[in-house]
Amino acid sequence: MMKLGKISPLAFSRMKQRGISIDALNDLLAHGQIEKQFDGAQVVYLDSPVPGPTWSGRPAPRLYAVVDAAGEVLTVEKRVRLRG
Repeated sequence: MMKLGKISPLAFSRMKQRGISIDALNDLLAHGQIEKQFDGAQVVYLDSPVPGPTWSGRPAPRLYAVVDAAGEVLTVEKRVRLRG
């Protein structure tokens, strides 16, 4: 479980562009899965829940953030993963 620290200007700009709120970022950091990188950075990601009736065939979004070794959020992204 990570806590929100400093957010880089790039990450903040990307959040605004992609409609990602501070609450969503907090939730991501608190509940996301962490992949550690060789340089000390971490990729924190949160897959969407299992598709329900409202999803019916639509691609599932995936939210992730890149956090450096010092704990600063470098960027935040919302990707769509197509199910094949």
